[in-house]
Amino acid sequence: MELRHLRYFVQVAEDLHFARAAARLGISQPPLSQQIRQLEDELGVRLLDRTSRRVTLTYAGTMFLEAARRTLAEADAAATVARRAARGELGELRVGFNASAPFIPQVAAAINSYRLRYPDVQLALSEVAGPAQVGAILADALDVGFLRSAAPPALPPELTATRILRERLVVATRPDHPLAGRTGLRLADAAAHPLVVYASDRSGGFTEELFALMRATGAEPRVAQTVREVSTLLGLVAAGVGITVVAESLCALQSAGLVYTALGDDSAVSAMWLVHAAASPPVAANFVAIVTEGAG
Repeated sequence: MELRHLRYFVQVAEDLHFARAAARLGISQPPLSQQIRQLEDELGVRLLDRTSRRVTLTYAGTMFLEAARRTLAEADAAATVARRAARGELGELRVGFNASAPFIPQVAAAINSYRLRYPDVQLALSEVAGPAQVGAILADALDVGFLRSAAPPALPPELTATRILRERLVVATRPDHPLAGRTGLRLADAAAHPLVVYASDRSGGFTEELFALMRATGAEPRVAQTVREVSTLLGLVAAGVGITVVAESLCALQSAGLVYTALGDDSAVSAMWLVHAAASPPVAANFVAIVTEGAG
């Protein structure tokens, strides 16, 4: 039994006329009669009573008609699911991000745009340190990830990275700190003061890159405190424990009552990258397309 047999039977049952049903189906009457007969033979049940004047449903045919309609509706629904899934309109998208990614306007706008365009895709958002994102994507635990790195991240051939944003590094201080608002502020100046920084296992490599930049100027970083959360990082700076260096996008956190001063060094830059499989599933490919529309 095939779906076409059910479609043929339903059309005949609704028209109760073989010629009209055949016309609606776009086939000639003899093949239609043959298909209905084959269906009845396969079932071992007569579905239709035929005379020279009329066609009527048997009791079994009436019951079969209801079941056939349900089966066809379910088959049509299954086909719709398959087509929508192939277009990336259904399923789940698993996104990893570092602590600063949500503060980047392009990232926030992309997530919002994706939700609006693909409301039937479930978004699973997870805060994951940069290097761990790469392993999670390779292990099929994440589909895409936002990670921060000044240079293009080193990736296996299965993965690719697109730069979303390149931005300056800034120094966050209390308003009464001597570096607050200083013109021509340099990395070496910041290194001379106690620093509050992310712990290495939470920084996604940012802390290590920052220290390398400072050491390249001949200065040695002075760490006052390591932290695990961005709120703690800025809170301790506000408390006067030290200063910190962050990406410019974090200047959006003005509620901390801090002053953000740009660093003048040419090397004092960072970048945000979108990492994903080179051959992404449809839900991820759609997200990548939206994000890269605003990439810079």
